[in-house]
Amino acid sequence: MARVQLEIPSYDRGIGLVTSWPDDYRLMVSVDEAGKVRVVGDSAGLTGLAVQLLALAQNGVPAGAHEDLDDFLLILDEGSSPLRLERA
Repeated sequence: MARVQLEIPSYDRGIGLVTSWPDDYRLMVSVDEAGKVRVVGDSAGLTGLAVQLLALAQNGVPAGAHEDLDDFLLILDEGSSPLRLERA
């Protein structure tokens, strides 16, 4: 088993989830005709996505806290389907 050390951004009640992405990464989200969601990324992109999920999983993050990912702000690769990550 490999150990990975990551810096997880904290949740701030005033501004919400503080996002942190690598400088250079690839991450694409698509949905096929059957409704299957596909997330494809390089090592940095998949690690960046994991960091966002771990940030939402922290104690103290309220239900409904979320991050919208899309290609408009260049978080996802151009042509990606939008994706919402949300805390239940």
